[in-house]
Formats: sequence, C-alpha cells, structure tokens
Amino acid sequence: MSFANRCAERVRQLQIHGLLRNVHDLKFYDACHAVDGTGKRLFVACSNDYLGLRFHADVISAARGAAKLVGTGAGGARMVTGSNAMCSTFEQELAAFKGSEAALLFPSGYMANIGLIFAIAGEEDLILSDEKNHASIIDGCRLSRGKTLIYPHRDVKCVEKLLQINRPTARDCFIVTDGVFSMGGTIAPLPKLLALAEKFDAQLIIDDAHGFGVLGIRGRGSLEHFALTMNPRIISVGTCSKALGSLGGFICGSTTLVNFLRSSCRQFLCSTMLPPASVAAARKSLDLLRQFPAYVQKIKHLSTVAENIFQKNLIPIGGETHAIFSIPIGDERLATSLARGLYDKGIYLSAIRYPTVPMGNALLRLTICASYDETEFVKAILEISKFLGHGK
Repeated sequence: MSFANRCAERVRQLQIHGLLRNVHDLKFYDACHAVDGTGKRLFVACSNDYLGLRFHADVISAARGAAKLVGTGAGGARMVTGSNAMCSTFEQELAAFKGSEAALLFPSGYMANIGLIFAIAGEEDLILSDEKNHASIIDGCRLSRGKTLIYPHRDVKCVEKLLQINRPTARDCFIVTDGVFSMGGTIAPLPKLLALAEKFDAQLIIDDAHGFGVLGIRGRGSLEHFALTMNPRIISVGTCSKALGSLGGFICGSTTLVNFLRSSCRQFLCSTMLPPASVAAARKSLDLLRQFPAYVQKIKHLSTVAENIFQKNLIPIGGETHAIFSIPIGDERLATSLARGLYDKGIYLSAIRYPTVPMGNALLRLTICASYDETEFVKAILEISKFLGHGK
C-alpha cells in the first residue's frame, strides 16, 4: 500500500471512530461571540481568552503602536540579532508579578516547557510527571532523556514512594505538574508536592498556563491560590496566549536559572523572538490585570453560577470552581454529536477527544470568560444543561 493510500485509510478510520477534526473558520467580533461562514451567530463557550482582553481597546492600541514603531516581526533570535528593550522590560514585569527573581520569554508556552525540561534534565536525572500533564511537558520529558516516571493523577503518596525508591541514585530530581490541568480542570496539590520537593531535595516545575490570570486574589496563579510564593525550589512556566490575550510563553525562576537557559536552551537560542506587537499586547494586558483584579473575581463568580446550574440540573462536571469545566461524555462519536447539536443551537462548545484525552474519555470542555454578560451566560448554561439532559 502506498503512503497516500495509508493516509487515506487513516483518515477513514479517524472518521469512523469520531476522531476526524475539521476547522471552524469563525469571525470573532468580541471575546465571546463569533459568526461562521454561513452567517450563523455563535456564543463561544470554549475560549482560553479567560479575561477577554484580546479585544480590549488599550491592548489593541498597544499592539498597533508597537508594530508601527518597530515593525511586524522580531527579525531573528534575540541572541543573534539583538532584542527590543520591550522584551527585557516585560520579563522584569512578569518576574515582579509572579514574585520570582527573573523571567525569560519564549515564542510559546509549548516551547517554554519543552525548552526548560530539555535544558535542565539529562540521563542522570529523575523526572516525576503527572499522568495528565500537558503534551508539551510529555514531549519535554522525552527529549530530555531523563529517567521519567509517570505517577497517577494528583497522587501525592505515589510521588513520595517513587522519591523514596529512586531519588538516592539520581543527580537532580524534578517534580513536574500542571498547576491547572487544561482538560479536566483539576488543580494540582501544590502544597504537598512542594513539601516533598523540600524533603527530597527536588525542584518543583509548575506549568501554570491555565492558572495565571485566573487563580488567586490577584490572578497570580496556582501558587497564590494556595497562599504560596515563589522560592528557589519552584520553577513556574506560563503563557501569554490565554489570560493575557496575546502570544508567547515564559519561565519564571531564579536569576541563575534564567542565565543558564539564556545561554543553553536551544528552544530559546534557535527561535525567532515574539513579534513586538505580541509583546506590547501582553504587557498591556498584564498592566490591566494588575490594575483590575475584578477580572479574576468575575471569573470566580461566573464559575460558581455555572456550577450551581449544572448541579441543579444533574449534569456531571469535573474540575474545581474556576475557569474550566469538563463534562464527561466517554464515547468520542457521542461527544462529537453533542457538540454539533449545541453548535446548531448557537453555542460553540468543543468536543475533546483522543489523543488530547485517553480513548473512551471524551468530554465537552466549557470555559469562563470575564467578558461574558451574566444574563446571556446563564441562558447559555441553562440551554447546555437542558440539551445534555435530553441529548444523552
């Protein structure tokens, strides 16, 4: 069988099992609403733009101003062609907001995770990784060639047992976890993991892509959610593409770590830097987050509203009360059918299927945006509850 025929057969199998994806080309006219190619209006209930800032007038103005002043692209890697001072300033602002000594920008959060783990872990090192960690963490562990052990989701006792057995023979040890797990919406038990890191001389790496700007009183993320602060044992990875409504990733940690990564991390050294407009937009969004913690409180309020409606209507939900709700479905074809039915009703809610989640664990993933009008949001949640109650 030729390569072309094998590809065709793979596509056919994906279609049979409800795993074939199609891109919806949408025109967004604000953070919460879009129109598809047929003119159908949609309430968007699955965006990672948690604060709705990508349409904020000040954020757009900052991006336009930067593009007009210094061009549309970065021109190359920072260590080759030089860096706009805006990047260094933004790194300082991120570090101050997160409470770390330093920060380093990457083209994406995915690249930040891969680059970090690949740079700091090697064959003599031990990595303990949660089974539900993001794909970027999984790929970083594989590339690093460190001894990677996968522990059951949020199972602290298993982490401790693995450390007791394997830590004595490892050079360095890294406990790696999402702060907020992007599909299930659960939150990592960071206080207990940090205690184990202290006990066994390990580093705790937290991918806080979905906690930054969402959790904590001021939106500083998962650590603030638990009243914890950055310390030398913690490395925090974040993204500008979600709560900050822009593009890019970053690593927050010690000055020593950032100096090492700046000179040794291939994903940083060999990647063209972020466009100036993206950096300017993210900086303005961070400034708005600092000024208006009410964004974070709005997410918390709407999350509580959604949780109450789902529970009242006996719709099972996963996760905890914050910006991500997972509605377990199981069968991939059923999840796809339900998502399509909601789309027909004007509600865009994604069906999450293998390989994003394990086979047979398909779900609908609903997210909260601080820009939602509460009345419209409640109407959408009620419609989803009514549809799923009958659709399943």
